[in-house]
Amino acid sequence: MRFLPVLALGFTMLSATVQAEEPAACAGEAAILALSDVVLADREKLPRLKTRRFGAEAAYLKMRYGKLSMEDAATLAHGLRDAGVREAIDLAGAIDAARGGYDALKVSDPVQLNGLISTLRAILQAGDGEKLFAAIASLPPERQTSLLGSVVPAIIDWPDAEKVKLAALAGSHKLFFIQAGLAASQRDQNAWPVFVAGFADQSMIPDLTRMWSWAPALVGRPALPRIPLPDAEVQAQQKSLHTVSVAAAQEPERDFLMTYVNQTGSIAPAEKAAQAVLAEIAAGHIKPDGLLNTAWLTAYRVLRENEADPAVVDSTLENTDGYMRAVGDASMRDAIDRLIAVDALTPYLTGKSADLPATPKDISAKFQARWPLWTELAGALKSSPLSAFAKDEAKAPIVAELLFAAGDPARLADFVLTVEPPEMKLALATDFAMRLDRTCASYMHHPAEALLLSGQPIFRFDPAK
Repeated sequence: MRFLPVLALGFTMLSATVQAEEPAACAGEAAILALSDVVLADREKLPRLKTRRFGAEAAYLKMRYGKLSMEDAATLAHGLRDAGVREAIDLAGAIDAARGGYDALKVSDPVQLNGLISTLRAILQAGDGEKLFAAIASLPPERQTSLLGSVVPAIIDWPDAEKVKLAALAGSHKLFFIQAGLAASQRDQNAWPVFVAGFADQSMIPDLTRMWSWAPALVGRPALPRIPLPDAEVQAQQKSLHTVSVAAAQEPERDFLMTYVNQTGSIAPAEKAAQAVLAEIAAGHIKPDGLLNTAWLTAYRVLRENEADPAVVDSTLENTDGYMRAVGDASMRDAIDRLIAVDALTPYLTGKSADLPATPKDISAKFQARWPLWTELAGALKSSPLSAFAKDEAKAPIVAELLFAAGDPARLADFVLTVEPPEMKLALATDFAMRLDRTCASYMHHPAEALLLSGQPIFRFDPAK
């Protein structure tokens, strides 16, 4: 199955032309701002190469929760971009395009927009699809590829009527890959047949169908029928894979099921896990704009229950990079161990249980050796001063994790601000500011993010509706 390439304190009000209605305040806002501020203030304490890892996400959260004016936001973003901060070029581009459209970017070569999903979204939101598509169309076909693959993910949440207009514009520039993607990702089940019936070169339809057959998963619809139709067994496999894609498209943050399938070819257990995740989403226990904790634990546990050899699940995830921001997550299995530990300790941390839990049965053998430290620190949170743990590189990330699980953002922020060394402090501050956002306005959420972005941030400055 072929997937679309994965893409990536002033207090004046944001301009009404680029800021939608503000959500109600939440308890974590002050902590988000404090953590974002320390990242921006302390990043220069790091060596130059490490400095470039930090700042873009913190700046975006400061802009949104601090209600910076667009002028102040642009100044902040441009400074980070000029310093070579990762993702800052996309943040600055999104702000510039939101203020002045495509021309404000002063792009000499459209290839400069490769991978800049936030910037592309802002260009299209500004109504400059004609200029963008004309620029892409001017490139040789071999230089168009990355840009072509970024447009649909950038505006996947647009209403069908807007996708129809944009698809027609793409078609007028012979950008048929974009045109087809915008048809395949509409909520209207008739959109694809209408596109096919009206497409001039019918010889291209099989290839376009193959490339976008999975795209209806982004809006929860069945896959496009392949041309020619495969045999019954292959159809059944494709349907099962599509269920995994549908679940991934609704998951918050990131997904590991598609990675697992790609590495093992084990489709049926992954489908069972995906069905369980979808049931939890339907029940409201997993929120697409929330945290990944429940989704990952549900998927992991059901996957192991249904895999012929559960050890295959653990070994595969242990050998898969974690792609997580949390300090200490070297693999996806490490991340799941952390989630299991947090899940087990949360009743104690929140006062719903007076007793520390027993060792969870589904943590790995490697993590069993760490479990006593987690319970020790969980107990210490209720009596010991936390400053004693701030300089301990093994204990500080665990303490921060437990404070987050306890639902105490103010104490979490106070602790993280005292952590040393500086690189760990900034890593923790960035991680928890982003996680706290998921408990507040969730500005950093994007529909189908787990399938399309895989951790790449998107910085949205949408016009008011």
